[in-house]
Amino acid sequence: MDEATDRTLNASLAKSWLDELDSTIRTTKERIHDRIHADYPQFERELETSRTIQKRLKTLQNNVDDLQSSITTPEKGLVPTLIRALSAHSTLAKEATSARIRYEYLLHLSKVYSEYQELLSLSESGNLPKVVGQCNVISQLLQDVPPPMEQTKAMTDLKRKFLATKARTEEQLSDAYNRSIFVSSHEVTIHSTTQVRQSEIKLSTKDILQSLSTTSLSTHLSTLHRDLTTHCIDGLLKQPMSLSMSSEAGTHKIQCFPSPPNDEVLSSRLNNLATVLEFLFSNLFSHLPAPQDIMFPRSLTKAITGSLLNSLLIPSLPSSFDQLSSYLTLVQNAVSFEDKYIIELLGNDTNDRPVKSWVNSVGGHYERQRRMLILGDTRRLVLTPENPSDTFTVDVDIPREIEDSTVVPVQEEDAWGFGSGSQKEKPDSSKVDDDWGFDNDVEEDTAPSSATQTSAESNTKTEDPDPADAWGWNDDVTTPDSGETTDESAWDDPWGENSDVSEPMGVASPAPSNKPAKVASRLERLANKGKRKVNGSSSSISSPEIIPPLSPSPPQSVSPPASAPKMSATSKKAEDKRPARLALSLPKETYVVSSRMREILDLVNNVLRESQQFADSHLIAPHESSSEPGSILSRTAVSVLDLYRSLYPVVFGAHLNSIEGPIRYSNNCLFLSQEVERIKHQQHKPSSSLQSELADCQHQFKVMGDSWYADAIDKYRLSIDTIISEGASGFTYTGEQDRYDECEAALNRVLKEIRMVSQRWKGLLTKSKYYMAVGLITDAALSRILQDILELPDIPEVESHRLSELCRILHALEGLFVEDSDQPSFVVAYVPSWLKYSYLSELLEASLADITYLFETGALVDFQVDELVRLVKALFADTPLRTNTINKIMDGHPVPSET
Repeated sequence: MDEATDRTLNASLAKSWLDELDSTIRTTKERIHDRIHADYPQFERELETSRTIQKRLKTLQNNVDDLQSSITTPEKGLVPTLIRALSAHSTLAKEATSARIRYEYLLHLSKVYSEYQELLSLSESGNLPKVVGQCNVISQLLQDVPPPMEQTKAMTDLKRKFLATKARTEEQLSDAYNRSIFVSSHEVTIHSTTQVRQSEIKLSTKDILQSLSTTSLSTHLSTLHRDLTTHCIDGLLKQPMSLSMSSEAGTHKIQCFPSPPNDEVLSSRLNNLATVLEFLFSNLFSHLPAPQDIMFPRSLTKAITGSLLNSLLIPSLPSSFDQLSSYLTLVQNAVSFEDKYIIELLGNDTNDRPVKSWVNSVGGHYERQRRMLILGDTRRLVLTPENPSDTFTVDVDIPREIEDSTVVPVQEEDAWGFGSGSQKEKPDSSKVDDDWGFDNDVEEDTAPSSATQTSAESNTKTEDPDPADAWGWNDDVTTPDSGETTDESAWDDPWGENSDVSEPMGVASPAPSNKPAKVASRLERLANKGKRKVNGSSSSISSPEIIPPLSPSPPQSVSPPASAPKMSATSKKAEDKRPARLALSLPKETYVVSSRMREILDLVNNVLRESQQFADSHLIAPHESSSEPGSILSRTAVSVLDLYRSLYPVVFGAHLNSIEGPIRYSNNCLFLSQEVERIKHQQHKPSSSLQSELADCQHQFKVMGDSWYADAIDKYRLSIDTIISEGASGFTYTGEQDRYDECEAALNRVLKEIRMVSQRWKGLLTKSKYYMAVGLITDAALSRILQDILELPDIPEVESHRLSELCRILHALEGLFVEDSDQPSFVVAYVPSWLKYSYLSELLEASLADITYLFETGALVDFQVDELVRLVKALFADTPLRTNTINKIMDGHPVPSET
């Protein structure tokens, strides 16, 4: 049927559906009929049962209708009758409840009113303690007021009047309290009884205190706590006072009067405080209500112990060891005071004993107090500007081992030292070489070594040729340059030594001469001079790039002429050649130290002495929770030195930027380093920690001294390098007059700068350190000039002559290394590049034959092979002779023969 549509639905289809439906109905009826007749007796029984149930249901329905009618009938029905009875009962119950509540309210109101009337009578009579009790009763009644009654006008009015009376009572009690107890900075007064205002009743202090409300009492006790702490506790412990007690007519009074502090015994302050506490306990604390009678006295313990420590014990810490014994008596009295009054009287916890805990470490507190005072004195001492003239000199012994390793009295044969082994085996004085070539024209049997030439030996060689011949520098040297050198050598000697008495000693380099110049035609003299160690420095001379840490002790280098010789094992065979006057005493050098260092050392020694005295006194027994007696004080000595070392460079930074500043500070640090080392070895029973700290302090001062010395040198080395690099600009185009003038001005400025530095430093440093410093600065200038000139790709003839003239400007610096005009200079001992620089000024004007000769004789060993090749290429045109010379140079320096 569902599939039929308007097009498919027709009469035949509908008829078929009807036939099918009729067939289905008919089939169903047949099945029902067959089912009934299959068990017909059972069907009859069930049918009869159904009819019976239907009858009973109808009967029940009739009975229910009758019951409903009997219950719900308005007049006689059960429910309406019951409702009317319950309504009447509810009305009666409400009326009874209202009457009862009204009665209770009126009864409670009447009771409150009667109590209030009694309160008014007590208040008018001034019996405040009973008033307070009556207020408590009324307060309880008001708390029990039924909620509906609280909003009534009568109760509201009664509450208002009650609160007013209660507030007035509190005011009267507070007034009575204020008049009964009075605390000021000079007086504590407690009245046993106090009359109530506008009344004849007198109240005792106990009644007043116990009548005050909890809030009011807490407020008054807080104020009392503040006043007692400020006026009684702190006031009595901070300043000397005398007490006066009196009790007259129920008034107890204790008065405080300032006492003169001159003859005061500090323990009297504890006695004064104890008297006040006993007075307060007997007249005030015992009258407090519970629990304030225990809590309030205990609340004072923190204030008392804090003030006892901060106002008495700590400020009274002695500033010297002599006052310590009397202070320890005060400390013991403080411990007894804590036991008797703070623990027993005020009831503090027995485990809470801050005073005793502090006293157990009183030794440490004393040492820390002294440490603060000492460091404060040190700070003031360091911050005080120094007088530059307030100095002293320190003598420095030259160690023998350094002399042994650096000074060879008689150096035979080869000054280069290449044949030292054979010399030891077979010394021959007849073959002693003249290092400088002074005997090229005059033949002699023996010649003293340049490294050990003395004034006695030099005086015996009056027939030597002019030193200018050997150097070959004086071809273009003018008289003004010689004059400058003479002036430098004629300085006033700040070391205070006489050149006539002191035997000059060291590497002998000839001094500039004022004689007329000679033609530089005998460069073989320069070659003979080059046979010695060409860089002019011993193995211990540092390179200009690396400045080793230096101390006031002389560096391990060839000593300046003032040093005395000490013969080595290899030179003892030549003792018979040495004049007797060479047997000099061990030389000393001096340097300048600020007198402030003596004050600092005195402070350090006093601290160490006090720490030892404190430890040996046994006044304070060591406590397990504290350090060993004297340990903090002993370490304070190191802190004094540390404070100077760290504070001085910061405060006096401007001074350290001057020329003399870093040198003076370096000397001070090195002097302190030596003194700390001495102090470390002089300690009696030193602790390992103190020894370690002193050793570290000594090392720090040593490093500081060496660093400032090295930094000062580096500063001027850099300055010289900058002047040359900016002023000379690589020494290019010196053939032009303007460029030549610029280079000449730069080198003259370098000369002036080095002379100024040397003049300012000469009186401050030891000789060895002075010459080392000036030598390194000079070497920086020479090295820069060597570098710039050797890097020139082409040097025309005019420029070569002018470059040679420019190089000779700095020859005047040799005068800085001359102490005796009769003796040659020792510049090569401290300026590693001096000989190389000297040869360069000659090579710039030399011929290829001269250069070849110097190279073959080993005089140019200071030059690298590539440097010589570049120089030859720059100076000479490309010819077969130049090629042969370059090839010979490329084969390397000749090896000296061992003869």
